[in-house]
Amino acid sequence: MRLKNTFLILLKLAVIVGLIVYLPSKVSTSSNAQIINAINPNPDDSTPVATNPQNTSFPITKDKKIHIYNTHQGEEYDGYNVVLGANYLKDCLNSQGYQCDVEGNDFEGYKAVHNIAYKNSYSVSKMYLEQSLQNNGGYDLIIDFHRDSISKELSTINHNGKSYAKIMFVVGKSSGKFDAVNQLSQKLSDIANRTVPKISRGVYVKNSHYNQGISDNMVLIEVGAQSNTKEEIQATVEIIAKAIGDYLGG
Repeated sequence: MRLKNTFLILLKLAVIVGLIVYLPSKVSTSSNAQIINAINPNPDDSTPVATNPQNTSFPITKDKKIHIYNTHQGEEYDGYNVVLGANYLKDCLNSQGYQCDVEGNDFEGYKAVHNIAYKNSYSVSKMYLEQSLQNNGGYDLIIDFHRDSISKELSTINHNGKSYAKIMFVVGKSSGKFDAVNQLSQKLSDIANRTVPKISRGVYVKNSHYNQGISDNMVLIEVGAQSNTKEEIQATVEIIAKAIGDYLGG
């Protein structure tokens, strides 16, 4: 009996050891690329970049490249969030034939691992933006997709029986490229308002930089606010995509 019990114990130990050895080999390195990037303090050319790429169901028919990211990835709507909004904008632009990708690295995870304060979020998004520019050869338009924190009454507009989230462009006066970014933001704001009057609250200039010194072709868009719904955000994103198409194709 004692010999039998010893044998059973040894058999169980062998099974446990086998599982420990086997299971790690089943973990996909590609599925963890986003986590690897989020905790890598010094990304370089050899580091895989986690992006949500071109929707291959849409052919590329335009020669313009667009990059979208969310400096504040944790911003949420009513049952929706800015990351999903950015990806919906990508799909809308892909459907127009533009090559467009969305930053997929986990900024919030990176900040948590490295104890980076919320107020320093732009240092994290800048690091990954510069990496994307280096790896992808530049973009014709770069969009930092945010949401505002205002009341539903101020963040929403009704046009022809349809509810839209209002947008606002934010420009950093101290970026070093203020004139170019301000002009681009004003153009996109005006184009959007031609489609849905007053959907854009205009251009708000602040004494900051928002990483806009990196490129003349950058905009920061506040899309709706915390109380806007998925349907309102997506309706507005379609207007933004149309405005971008009119601008880049014009």
